[in-house]
Amino acid sequence: MRKIILSILLFTIVTSAHAAYQIKSELDSATYLASKSIIVDQSANISLYWLENNIQRQAVMKIVMKLSWKTIDDSCRWEFSDVSTTDWPCKYIEAALDAGYIAANDTFRPFDNITKTEAMKLVLKAKWIEKVQTTSAWQEDYMMTAYQYGIISEKYYNFDEPASRGWIFQIATATLEQEIEIKTKQNNLMSDEVL
Repeated sequence: MRKIILSILLFTIVTSAHAAYQIKSELDSATYLASKSIIVDQSANISLYWLENNIQRQAVMKIVMKLSWKTIDDSCRWEFSDVSTTDWPCKYIEAALDAGYIAANDTFRPFDNITKTEAMKLVLKAKWIEKVQTTSAWQEDYMMTAYQYGIISEKYYNFDEPASRGWIFQIATATLEQEIEIKTKQNNLMSDEVL
């Protein structure tokens, strides 16, 4: 019975999330994030948003940490052997490590392209949004969470697909704009699970 009730609640969340929120275009999302000082304002030359380009892991860390609204320390401890303490991304990468958004490893691979699902996981963690399901398929869990909360409009199953800058801007904007509604739905779902 509990599973039936949870399924009904999840269906309601999906239906209301997709009906209520219209995902912005990549350009409108970039403009929105620039207005919040999360990314650099390139409105004078919008081609500099590079919407179609893939995005490196180090650049996503800056966006994620700005989404979290956490204070970023200007110093670095050299936690990753491939991240120089004198490079601009270091403080964002180490702040993400301190916040528990990324795991401690020997290397970070700052110049690698990030996948859609890796980026989605980081955005959801930065905004303290819990997964709607937890299975052995963590990538599907994050994709389904984003879909069910209306952060993305279509499911995808190529979990190794690199994320474009425009796509990151869209999911960051959709998450920020719906944050209160998502948290309310999340809290209601958790309250109902206690029943």
